[in-house]
Amino acid sequence: MNMNRLFTCLCLSLLFNLVQAQLPIPEYQKGKAILSGTIANYHPNDNLIFKIGAPNIVMGTAETLYPTVESDGSFTINIPLYHHTQVRMMIGNADLVILLSPEKETNVAINLSNPPGKQFVFSGQYATINNEWCQPELITKIPPVYSDGDLLDSIVGISANEFKKRCINQYKRYVTHNSAQLQFSEDTRTLANLSCAFDCLENLQATHYCLQTAYQKKENITREQAFAAFLDVYLPDDFHNYLKDFPVNHPLALYCYNYRNVVMDLYDTHKDPLAYEKNLLKNAPLTKEEQTLIHQYETAFKAGISFQQESELMALSAKYFKENDQFRWESFSKAKERLSNIIQDSTSLIVDYIRAIYMRSSFYNLQPLTPRQELMASEITNPIFLGIIQDMNRQMQPRQQTITKKFTICEAPQVPEKELLTALIARHKGKVQFIDFWATWCGGCRQIIKEYEPLKKKIGEDKVAFIYLTGPSSIKKTWDILIQDIAGEHYWLNKEQWGYLWNHFQMTGLPMYLIIDKKGNIAKQFTHVTAKELKKLLELEVNR
Repeated sequence: MNMNRLFTCLCLSLLFNLVQAQLPIPEYQKGKAILSGTIANYHPNDNLIFKIGAPNIVMGTAETLYPTVESDGSFTINIPLYHHTQVRMMIGNADLVILLSPEKETNVAINLSNPPGKQFVFSGQYATINNEWCQPELITKIPPVYSDGDLLDSIVGISANEFKKRCINQYKRYVTHNSAQLQFSEDTRTLANLSCAFDCLENLQATHYCLQTAYQKKENITREQAFAAFLDVYLPDDFHNYLKDFPVNHPLALYCYNYRNVVMDLYDTHKDPLAYEKNLLKNAPLTKEEQTLIHQYETAFKAGISFQQESELMALSAKYFKENDQFRWESFSKAKERLSNIIQDSTSLIVDYIRAIYMRSSFYNLQPLTPRQELMASEITNPIFLGIIQDMNRQMQPRQQTITKKFTICEAPQVPEKELLTALIARHKGKVQFIDFWATWCGGCRQIIKEYEPLKKKIGEDKVAFIYLTGPSSIKKTWDILIQDIAGEHYWLNKEQWGYLWNHFQMTGLPMYLIIDKKGNIAKQFTHVTAKELKKLLELEVNR
């Protein structure tokens, strides 16, 4: 009971401290933050991994930027932002967030050989917060439970409420710890506690998945078998009432890089993994072949068996857009109502965020808002969400695009499906080839394409052919736009061609990559390596 009173006091103090804090409430301010600095003991041949994640809170993603480091270790990069917020910086083995401001400069001296707390020294905008954020005495992260083997072992067989209790108690301990670190400014401690809150919410929203993954690990079974075992598991009706005790509507919340963690799902007590397929069966004018496909998938899912025609299933989402849109509208409308009831405020920040992320489907496919999305957007009161949505919607209007990269649209060879890859490879026999299996809807695919893009200049497109394959689950209009920024050869394969390759390589997801040697043989098949590792693999084949 004493602990609960303490937690309540701490949460209230988090709000009341705003009066004393120097940070203003974040506002919409589209611009470019300037991050400059120097890297001590820098050697260009070290191939140091250095990238910046510039977040878009509405999309829930971050654009990856790669600073150009001069031979003396200096760098300057402009980072597009919509408001004052933290960006993620990954350099070497270090991974941290930095608070930046549009049109302001922040400088950092980096020495990765120093101990934690002394690797980064900031000056300029938000220097105090950024320097304090790096200190080991401050707790700024709560790792995901589902990726920690030891934590998974400790939660096997416990109830959802017990899991919730453990997560919240951990968060309470961290808030208590941070609030006692009086050597740090009020702003820093407030943001650290907010960051811990939003990480905790990620774990709480993943309760079902965490318990399922723990069971999978203990029983040493496949992911499909674990999904089947937890298909009919429901959370308690009042499970999400914990939101009342979290600072999801705190005035400074949007400063945090991880605020997007507050809405990782739609706060339903039962997430039916077959809901979309059931919706198609009920509402879409499916062919008999498509109905059979869905029934086969449902049977395989319930039996815990891997489904080999998943690519064909994904294509239905693009084909039946109208039914998909209706399904999403109903899902988000229910989520908005659920959250409004829990928070008792339909205009709160978190409810506005639910409304805002409903826009993602159009923006992700580079399309303007639909009438339903415009209706949902009209309910939003938060100026940052509104500003981003309006700006992105303007960008999605039909326009003349300037093409800056050399891309080629290729027709697939007219050969039997089992001969397709051989025919594709034969076009560049005698040259190393990199083949990327991807989809427009796959966020990881698109992010890694950007990550690998600089290799084309470093290695030389005259030495390596870059080939991109996608299938009918990718919306053709979206594909036409996206490939304009991806140098290389592009193939949009039909259902039979894509389905054959999917099954031949036993793919269970995307992306997937092949490296083809000069003789036309598959030298390596993989799902992801770093850009540095890929460069070595390609150079190894080039130099053979």
